[in-house]
Amino acid sequence: MKKVVLCSGAAHLSGSFANAGCEVFSSMENYDGKRFFMNSDVYSRLPVESLSGEDVVVVQSATLSQSNGEWYTTQDRIYELLEFLSILHEPYIVTPAGHKRYDYTGLDPVSSVEVVYTCMPCAKQDHACLTGEVNSAKLAIDLTLSRSERVHIIDPHPPTSLQWFGDLVEQGKASVLSMTEQLITEALTDLPDAVILGPDEGAAERLGIQSFSKSRISSVQSTISGSFDVKGDDVLIVDDMVLSGGTLRRTREKLKELGARRIGAAITHTMPVWGGEENLQKIASAFEGHVYAANTVYTETFKDTAIDCTETIVSSVL
Repeated sequence: MKKVVLCSGAAHLSGSFANAGCEVFSSMENYDGKRFFMNSDVYSRLPVESLSGEDVVVVQSATLSQSNGEWYTTQDRIYELLEFLSILHEPYIVTPAGHKRYDYTGLDPVSSVEVVYTCMPCAKQDHACLTGEVNSAKLAIDLTLSRSERVHIIDPHPPTSLQWFGDLVEQGKASVLSMTEQLITEALTDLPDAVILGPDEGAAERLGIQSFSKSRISSVQSTISGSFDVKGDDVLIVDDMVLSGGTLRRTREKLKELGARRIGAAITHTMPVWGGEENLQKIASAFEGHVYAANTVYTETFKDTAIDCTETIVSSVL
């Protein structure tokens, strides 16, 4: 089995990988017992002697979240991953040779390295909507592939119909893993006869389900339109990610107006926002215990109820 290296975003999966029989490694801390320098630079250090010459899978959740009480931004997570890949490709032993002098002895690089993104970096910027905008998701994946053989992504936001992403999948440089079926199965144990719907057209395209229509007003505001005969029915809303949570809550309100009974939400990626997890706490409250989320992103809100993504990674990649 390949050895597993966990970046900060995947640190919460350590126990699950170990229980699956994987040999797990992560970064050590700096002199101050932290993973950041005082100017906010990310600190990375891996046990290269144990990884030299091995087949390795590096796992990262590339979005804003906490790890050991420290907040990491998406950009922190991307750069940390690149640091890990650099270490694995060019490992060496460092020996003190005097005051601020060191000798360096090269080690064999890893035999192979693949990357798993439990949550895709810059998923909200997977194409340009205005002239002059950057495709941040493509940039992040291109950088990742410059130092790895292949990248695997759990429920990525861009569909494979988006040309740049579809090309990578067709070329075998990227693969799509999914938690959606597992989440729906879990939800249907509580809501066995639920009608399955998406909150917007994006969900419909990605998942092949009926959905409402969304018109965006701003980055956090939108309107929901459409109608379904759900009076007296339980309904399960299925989506790949939630950020502000506004669309999800408005979809729930729309369903209540249409007479739906119990309403649940199956979401792969529950993502905190700047300032904390108030957005996720509002969702947990609104859906009254019927939120079925994966642990692709660590959150305090769903840490005790999230459905583990480790089995999906082990069975598909390791």
